[in-house]
Amino acid sequence: MQVFDRATLPNGLTIVGERMPYLRSISLGVWVRNGSADEAPEENGYSHFVEHMLFKGTAHRSARQIAEEMDFLGGQMNAFTSKELTCFYVKAVSTRLQEALGLLSDLVLNPAFPQGELEKEKGVILEEIAMGEDTPEDLAQDQLALAMFGGHSLGRSILGPAEGIRAVSREALLHFMQARYKPQNAVFTLAGNYDWDQALHLLSQAFAPWGGAYQYRNYPAVEFAPKTLFRRKELEQTQVCLAFPSLPMGDEANFTLLILNNLLGGSMSSRLFQRIREEAGLAYSVYSYPSSHARTGIETLYAGTSPKTAQRVLNLMGEELKRLVEDGIPKEEFEKSREQIRGSYLLSMESGSARMQALGRGQLLLGRLRGEEEYLQSLDAASLEEAQALCQKIFLSPFGASVVGPEDLDFSALSEALHG
Repeated sequence: MQVFDRATLPNGLTIVGERMPYLRSISLGVWVRNGSADEAPEENGYSHFVEHMLFKGTAHRSARQIAEEMDFLGGQMNAFTSKELTCFYVKAVSTRLQEALGLLSDLVLNPAFPQGELEKEKGVILEEIAMGEDTPEDLAQDQLALAMFGGHSLGRSILGPAEGIRAVSREALLHFMQARYKPQNAVFTLAGNYDWDQALHLLSQAFAPWGGAYQYRNYPAVEFAPKTLFRRKELEQTQVCLAFPSLPMGDEANFTLLILNNLLGGSMSSRLFQRIREEAGLAYSVYSYPSSHARTGIETLYAGTSPKTAQRVLNLMGEELKRLVEDGIPKEEFEKSREQIRGSYLLSMESGSARMQALGRGQLLLGRLRGEEEYLQSLDAASLEEAQALCQKIFLSPFGASVVGPEDLDFSALSEALHG
């Protein structure tokens, strides 16, 4: 039975850790349950902007000092914002735990939000938005979220609209952060080579000043009304995305979905890859993947192909989905996909950073931790019969679609293949 270190500080901050004594590194993360799905329409992009600003100086360090100190430690520091959370993380050699922890806690507890840096960072984020406009695959994926979630906050961009970023004030960002960045709304995770008593002592000191009560309020439930959205853009490739309502994060059937997705489009031996790339030679990039959120999820299929062959690729996607639903999955194919998932998982868990992130997502979004043994047991419990039922449940549901390219596509053949 896998044992995790766990403690809750007097201020309500949950700490979870996993010791990996054979490593010479330690990975640390501060996880805040706040992302773009928690923003009001006029706040869209604030979570991501706050993430940027925490690196632009604190009460004790300038932006340059933060960068130089991290470089001196020989480690890595970064952050990311998603639909449902924001994470700040550090990886360093284990002998530098105190210094790395001091730097990470200073960023989260004492941000300065200097006005000059804020104005410069507006330019950086506007360039990030512009870069997305020049990345057709990203455009198609953002448009797909809108097609699936509509006006719900899950359908909005993580980066926010350019006009909102230009107009945001220092006061608005500070208020937004201070209302959400509370210890009861956060988790601290660590994985690697550490002494638990020493780590807990340092953590208690570093985060003792963090205060204030906050109870997370989940966003409204999603009511799917999928649409087909087109974005006409003169490109060398047409980007084609399909999505179907799927499973929320805590659903145990997600283990079956992992196997099902892998054999559909999650690997080089998958049906979509073999049919569209290897046999037909119509796409370089073609894949599928599940996205699970706290209260909902979607299953996505993607391909980038020539405008001349885009309709053919879309129709082939429909044919493969129809074959999956009507003909089912051979047991040998299902077991092969299960073994592939097992191997990929075990290899990924050799990384301290991966384990730290698994702890953070599990504790923050689900309130539970799943060790290797439990993960593999759940994977083994997935059944072929459940996979067949999931095919019916997911791929016979109304689908959403996103197309970015010079011409619209006809979805009638896909609809006919799936819904008759």
